[in-house]
Amino acid sequence: MIILSGGFNNKKRGITVSVVVATKDRSSYLRDLLKSLLYQEFKNFELIIVDDSENDYHRRMNHAYVRSISSRLKVRLIRNERNIGIPRSLNKGVSVAKGSIVAFTDDDCIAHPSWLSNLVKWYRYRSIGGVGGKVIPIEMDAIWSVKELKEDVDIGRVSWNGDVISNFDLGKGPIIVDCLSGANMSFKREVILEVGGFSPIYKGNSYRFESELSYRIRKLGYKIVYDPEAVILHRRALKGGARIDVYMWNYWLARNHTLFMLRNLDVKFLKLLIFFFKQVSRVARGKRACPYAEPDNWLRVLLMITKGIVDGIKNHVSFRGEELYRLNASPLSTEVIEAELFEDIRAGKAH
Repeated sequence: MIILSGGFNNKKRGITVSVVVATKDRSSYLRDLLKSLLYQEFKNFELIIVDDSENDYHRRMNHAYVRSISSRLKVRLIRNERNIGIPRSLNKGVSVAKGSIVAFTDDDCIAHPSWLSNLVKWYRYRSIGGVGGKVIPIEMDAIWSVKELKEDVDIGRVSWNGDVISNFDLGKGPIIVDCLSGANMSFKREVILEVGGFSPIYKGNSYRFESELSYRIRKLGYKIVYDPEAVILHRRALKGGARIDVYMWNYWLARNHTLFMLRNLDVKFLKLLIFFFKQVSRVARGKRACPYAEPDNWLRVLLMITKGIVDGIKNHVSFRGEELYRLNASPLSTEVIEAELFEDIRAGKAH
């Protein structure tokens, strides 16, 4: 249900962008994100807020905050009738987006003024299907940040054993990557539609929903760029959104990562076995993975991880070839050979 809607002129020459944000019970954080979007250097964009809140107070405040900026930004507020989770909420936003590029960030983030301009500059290349940028941890999230910077570090890579290496707070220049951070990513809208949007099979903390979309787009032959000059500041709210207790977080980590590997990777069961033993090793060393909570019972963590892997395998068998919600696809050429692109990446720039 669309609550507020403002006009958007997508007939102007050049690139148009739709910024889609899903929010759940974080109205004060959303307010600060909205303020930061008022100062974007790139002006030809609309903002679509998909409210997945369960709390009436946050719904009212979200409406008030969106209304307060509606005279300065092209903004739409869509309110879900019930809680449907991040992938489906973002799909809703994409389905009504009018921009040729759809950018995504989280409701507990702050956008640097040059964020959009540093994303859209890469879309002059037809071979580019997606662009993301650096996610700098601040406030609570800074506790979880990388303390020691290394010169040669993988960013946005899926390793040989199926691990997804993030490190999205690092990097000095643009590179081609396998996947992007959900807090700072953008894609051509027609390409999102072609691959059917975000898969709603990723539930709970929605772990790996953005990784799979990137993988689907890469399989079409498109390139995905990580440009550290496109900056988002991440505050990491402790409540709302997809926050769950630390034991369920480990369950959904295991369940969703299992699904990601089984649905997208080769030699999948060997990689799944490696993943299980790595998790056993992590638990034995008392090393947490959840970025906002420390478990008290490590045996319970291991049990939840094991259950998550088993359920992931079951869900893969049950939902093979099926999707609970798909966006309509549209035909699109996948001719993607542009030597000029790689010259600019090596030079660390885009025009």
